[in-house]
Formats: sequence, structure tokens, C-alpha cells
Amino acid sequence: MPIRKAKDHGSALIVAIILVAVMAVVALALITRASNEMEAVSAKRHYDVAVSCADGARQMLMSSFRTFGVQPVALSLDKIVNDKRYSSGHYDTFAMQSVVAATGTSAGNAGVSDIVNRTRATQIGGQMYRFTVVCSDSASNTRQSEVEFLVRFGL
Repeated sequence: MPIRKAKDHGSALIVAIILVAVMAVVALALITRASNEMEAVSAKRHYDVAVSCADGARQMLMSSFRTFGVQPVALSLDKIVNDKRYSSGHYDTFAMQSVVAATGTSAGNAGVSDIVNRTRATQIGGQMYRFTVVCSDSASNTRQSEVEFLVRFGL
């Protein structure tokens, strides 16, 4: 009796090619996910730097409030520290007087309302001031962060 040969030549090769293709798709998905995570981390890092820079500009301008004999509305800020420019003003407008006395409406109006951008008289005294600071890269001014604050100054 002659020996019978199997006719399934190449089926192992097809299975191997399918497994390699599946593993390649999984590897591509992992690489894409890792790339997206790295971009998200980089964006968060740039955001944190911009917020910290703007907060530093706010602190610098507020420290000037205590200057003897100078009215807060006359203050302006324009300083370069390392690679950051701390300035009073708005986007692309630096070193301007951005401190203004805030006049607002009472938060006790009838109807539905919130207290955003509203000032309210209290028993403490003092004057409310609204000021805007901007922080940017001193070399290129491409990344800028602007923050507006409301501060009560004086008694």
C-alpha cells in the first residue's frame, strides 16, 4: 500500500501570516496610544507653565500695590525673568496700565443670576481693583497667557 500524502501544504504559513498581521495591528494601536498620551502630557505641561507664569505676573503686580505714594491705577508691569516676560496689559499689548477701579452691581438682584464679574459692597472697606496681566516667552512672544483678577485693596 502506498503512503498517502496530506494535501494541507501551506496552511501553517497562512496561520502564521494572520498571527503576524494581528500582532502588527495591536502594536500599531499601542504606539498610537502612547503617542497620544505623550502629546497630552506635553500640552498639560505647557498649560501648567503658562498658568504659573501668569500667576507670577499677578504676584509681581500685587507686590507693587504696597509702593508708598503710588495709586494702584498708575501701576504697570514689564519685567523679563529668565525666558519669560511678565507684563500688565493684554495679548500683544504690553506694559500698559491695566489696573482700573472696579465698579459693579450688587449680587442681590432679583431673578436668576450668578456672581461672576460682579462686586459687592461689604463692611470691610477698601476699593476693588480689576487688573489684567499677560505672560509670554520673552524671545518669541508666541505663547501668551492672560489672566484678569479682582482685588480688594485698602481698608
